[in-house]
Amino acid sequence: MNDAWHEFRREVFGDPYLVWHEGADVDALVNEHAREPERAERMLRAGLGEGDHVAVESLGALARAGRAPSDTAAVLRSALPSAEGTLRVRIAQVLHEMTGDDEHVSEVVAVLEGGGHWGDRIHAALALAALPSTPRSVAALHRGVLDPEYLVRYHCGNGLLGLTGARADIAKHRGFTRLSGDDPVRHRAVADELRSASSVRTAGVYGDRGGFAVELGAADHSAPHLRSARVHAAGVRLSGPDRVHVPALRNLDVVDRDALERLGFVDVPESFALDQSTTDELIAALDFDFDVARWGVTDLLIGDRVRFAVEIGPVDPLGPRLRTCTVWLDNAVVTPFDNTAYVPAFVHSLRADIAGRSAEFGRWGPTTEDLSARREPDGTVRYRLRSRIDGVGDREGVVRLRANEVVEVLRETVAVLTAGQ
Repeated sequence: MNDAWHEFRREVFGDPYLVWHEGADVDALVNEHAREPERAERMLRAGLGEGDHVAVESLGALARAGRAPSDTAAVLRSALPSAEGTLRVRIAQVLHEMTGDDEHVSEVVAVLEGGGHWGDRIHAALALAALPSTPRSVAALHRGVLDPEYLVRYHCGNGLLGLTGARADIAKHRGFTRLSGDDPVRHRAVADELRSASSVRTAGVYGDRGGFAVELGAADHSAPHLRSARVHAAGVRLSGPDRVHVPALRNLDVVDRDALERLGFVDVPESFALDQSTTDELIAALDFDFDVARWGVTDLLIGDRVRFAVEIGPVDPLGPRLRTCTVWLDNAVVTPFDNTAYVPAFVHSLRADIAGRSAEFGRWGPTTEDLSARREPDGTVRYRLRSRIDGVGDREGVVRLRANEVVEVLRETVAVLTAGQ
């Protein structure tokens, strides 16, 4: 660690062990900045250069006090691509606080999902509990309740419990003893229970029953393609299916008589009052829950996430041509923005890769368009994962994969996606 930063850190925050154990008193840094702003800012830049998350937390405290250097956000953005573990969590937290951009939440999710040190995963779980909920963060907390480390499970359970509106103290929950034990089956039962409890967040009536309304039941994250939905038009509850195909309902461009009849509803009035905002709110609710399932429900894992793997979600009984396919490379999700594959095209691309074994790797259509990778003669795969956050650079890395290892994962993926065809 930079000697000057080390001395400054001890001077301002005290014993490094206590800082590690209790956290840094960032108010002390704010007071120091009031006395010697130029020195404090110079030292914080040195601390960031050393990869010290305390420096990032301190910049966040200055930002909240309205006293951060004008280039703070730009400096943090430039540091994010190479940041790992708790440093990555803290940078993402401060950037979200400064910009309000929920894309930074995915950076915290990546730390929780990854196979780094358990302490980093705990920090990520604690951060997600305080950040706005996104579909991917809810799914990551659910996965975190299955973590092999007890304290990671504990804090992820707290995070999920908080989504139910209950006080986030998993130690007082009836599932705590199952969570604190060593049985993965019992861990999953608690994880599913907590996620189900949070699934009521978007349940309710959207619209006006006297004009047009949809009454949504709680989401079923284990079977996301169908959902309880009662439709009201012109003051009448329509006869028809109690469980509606979610993709068909959320993809309605226009809600009219013909559209509702195509969904299976009968005796639809000739006309009814429709507020466009009702449709927008309904679609937003359906999208959130459907995306939670899209990121969290996995029927099958093929390969090793730490090296190369594909996670495949359940089949949609009414729309089997689309399927969740989350691709992992070097312990990171490389489909962070789109993990829904159009099966015919995706399978065609995988088969071409199996047959051709070209130097290019991962060119499997829109699902992997954020990944750019090449196989080297020595068996390594050099990759770049494109960032979609303004001002944040791409991530680069290298992982060594055996040729037959890649082919085996691709072949098994093709077999699963084409089963029954």
